[in-house]
Amino acid sequence: MDAFIISLLKYTSIFICMMYSYTRLLRVKLKVWDLMDIPLFIALSAVMYFVTEYIKMLVPIGLLVFSIAFLFLRFRKTFYETVTVGTIALGLSIVSYILSFIIFSPISIPIYLIGNIVVKNYITQLSICIIQIVCIFLLFKIKRLQSGINPKSKNATFDILLYVSVICIFTMTLLYAKEVQQNYWERVVILVIALGGLVFIVWWRKHIKYTYLEAIEQQNFKRLENSFEEYKLSTAENELQLAVYSRLFHYLNKVLPACAYLTEGVAEQTGSADACAARDMLQGVLRKMNLANEKCSLRNIPQTGVSEIDVPIIQLFTAAERKNLKVSAVTSADVKSWFLDDKIQKGDIHILLSYLCDNATISALGSPNAKVRVELSATANKKPFICIYDSGEQFDEEVIAKLGVEQVTTRAGVGGSGIGLFTVFEILEKYGASFTLDETPRILGFKKSIKIAFDGRRSFIVRTFRESVVEVCAARKGITVELIDLEWKNII
Repeated sequence: MDAFIISLLKYTSIFICMMYSYTRLLRVKLKVWDLMDIPLFIALSAVMYFVTEYIKMLVPIGLLVFSIAFLFLRFRKTFYETVTVGTIALGLSIVSYILSFIIFSPISIPIYLIGNIVVKNYITQLSICIIQIVCIFLLFKIKRLQSGINPKSKNATFDILLYVSVICIFTMTLLYAKEVQQNYWERVVILVIALGGLVFIVWWRKHIKYTYLEAIEQQNFKRLENSFEEYKLSTAENELQLAVYSRLFHYLNKVLPACAYLTEGVAEQTGSADACAARDMLQGVLRKMNLANEKCSLRNIPQTGVSEIDVPIIQLFTAAERKNLKVSAVTSADVKSWFLDDKIQKGDIHILLSYLCDNATISALGSPNAKVRVELSATANKKPFICIYDSGEQFDEEVIAKLGVEQVTTRAGVGGSGIGLFTVFEILEKYGASFTLDETPRILGFKKSIKIAFDGRRSFIVRTFRESVVEVCAARKGITVELIDLEWKNII
């Protein structure tokens, strides 16, 4: 009977320490009614006593089995969490039990003076149980253990605690095995089974851990893929917006000075308050955009009578007045008739002329005796015909290979964007106009010309004396290449 009561005290304190450790490790908050578990622990301790009375070395394994069963039914955590954390909790309980013996040794002398052996044994076991419970309580005052543990984390603390707990449980099994008067091989079998079960818990932890980490890596990889896709979409959207804004700003750079010029003329002629207000507002916009509002002092500039067409020509002469550039313009056609049937929009021709004249001016200024010439005439079928000559260098082969297909600049490295020339080809496509790049203009002093005929043929012709141009154009469909005679080359 005495052994039974002492076993109840010992096992009950182990179960109490085990539950307290389990709840602290998983950060489960204990309630007052959890004290009702103590009678259950006493009942389990009684079962432990009778079950292990004849096979005492099964005490540690019995404690582990009963602990895991109780924790699983009581807290309803996953089986993996219950087994691994329950093993650690039991291991800590066993460690605290051993510590209680060490702490109790110095203060045990007065107790050993008691003559009644039964009372002495009861007091000794009760003291050890109290010290054990205090030890486990103080253990969780350690800062590292206060935050608990995550069974699925890759934190080394969890692994260390599990290994130590398995060693403690197995060591306790070995100690109990020495007290058992059993067949040698029976003890070996029990020890092997116990060791196998404990090793299985460790292996299971490893398996779950790496499976969990692999799943996390896959999730992170998918998240990274999704982030990368979102980044690409965002980048593509930003690039599209940038392209739209660049094109709009490029357009405004050409149109706003023309609008300011025309508005200023109307304001001077009429003196209208609204016209003057519009002029002042446009000039303010030009200042904000850092655009020059230059005026031309030249007179008798060739005019067509269509303001949208005259402004690019006037701007060309304005540039010539301020730079080392010679310009000329010929308007032999009735330009007003181009727009009578509304098949061609004035704004499109204005943009086309502005971009071509601007490119020609920049190209010509890079050469000695810079010259630009504009001709507005008609084809044999009386269709609008525009020709721009300049004295600048020929286009690079790479530029010619991409004309009208990609946004390519003729002024790489000096701020060109290719927007102007690409817009020109969009206008040509809109009206089915024909484009001719002539590297052999028969007007002295000019090295190339761009000719545009609104004839509805959609042709693309390149006249050149360079074999390299013929090669790059051969790779493209829809281009007609005319290789000139050496005689013309020498003239050029």
